[in-house]
Amino acid sequence: MSTISETVLVTGASGHLGKIILEELLKRGHNKIIATTRKPESLQDFAKRGVVVRKASFDDPASLLTAFQGADRVLIISTDNIGNRIEEHSNAVDAAVKSGAKRILYTSLTKADEVPVTFAFEHEGTEEKIKQSGLAYTILRNNMYSDYLIPKLQHAIASGSLYGSGGAGACAYVSRIDCAKAAAAALLSSETGNKILEISGPKVWTYAELAKFTSELVGISISYVDLPAEELSKALVGAGVPKPMADALASFDVSIREGYLKEVNSSAKDLIGEDLQDVSAILKENRSALVS
Repeated sequence: MSTISETVLVTGASGHLGKIILEELLKRGHNKIIATTRKPESLQDFAKRGVVVRKASFDDPASLLTAFQGADRVLIISTDNIGNRIEEHSNAVDAAVKSGAKRILYTSLTKADEVPVTFAFEHEGTEEKIKQSGLAYTILRNNMYSDYLIPKLQHAIASGSLYGSGGAGACAYVSRIDCAKAAAAALLSSETGNKILEISGPKVWTYAELAKFTSELVGISISYVDLPAEELSKALVGAGVPKPMADALASFDVSIREGYLKEVNSSAKDLIGEDLQDVSAILKENRSALVS
C-alpha cells in the first residue's frame, strides 16, 4: 500500500514506461495520480480507474503549468525528442516550481555526467536544471533496457551474426518494467533528501555471452562480430537507421567497451523490494518473438 498521501504526477504517461508506472502506482494502492500526455484519449482506461488525465506538451509551457496544478511530486519521463530535450525538460521543471510541487523525479541516463553517449549531455543538462530548481529531487539514472536486445537479437538470429562495438565490455541491462517499478516506488517513497540513483539490472552481459545464450535458447548458431564504432554506425545507416540514431547506438557500444555500463547495484531492488528480471528471463519470455 502507498505510504504517502500526496498527489503524484507522471508526464509522458501514454508512453511504454509511463503506462507501466501508472499500473504500478495503482497496484500500490495510491489513488492521487495525475497523468499528463499529448493524447488524453489514449489513457481513458486509466481515467476510468480514477487517474486524473490532463493534456500537456513539453513544448507548450502554458499547458504544463495548467496540468501540473495540485501535484506534490512530479515525475518527468525523459522525452525521445533528441536535440531538444534540455529545453523541453526545463519547461517541465519550471512548471513544477511555479505550480508549487515539492519534489521532482527524473528518468535520466546511467552515469549521465561522464558516459560517452552522444546525447548524454541532454540528461546531464536536465539534471543540472533540476538541481538548480530549489526543489527536492530524485534522479533515476537508468541503464540500457534489456527489452532493446530483442530486435538486435532477432537480426542476429536471422543473419547468424551479432554485430556490435562492445568488445569484451559488459552491460548491466535492466528491464523496462523494473525501471517502471523503481520509478513508482521512488514516487511514493517517504524518504527525504536529494538522491541520484544508478538503476541497473542484476547481472552484466557481454555481447559474446548474449550470442552464446541466444544460440542455446533458439538452437541456431550465432557468433559475435566486433566492429569499430564508425563501421557499426555506417552499417546501421545502411540498414535504414537515421545517422543521429545510428551514431547514438554506436556510442552506447563504446560506453560498453569502455566499462561505463557495467556497474551492478541494489538501488532498483531496494526500491522495489523484490528481485529484478535478468536478461536471461527476458529472452526466455520472448523466445517466440526472437524466432518469428
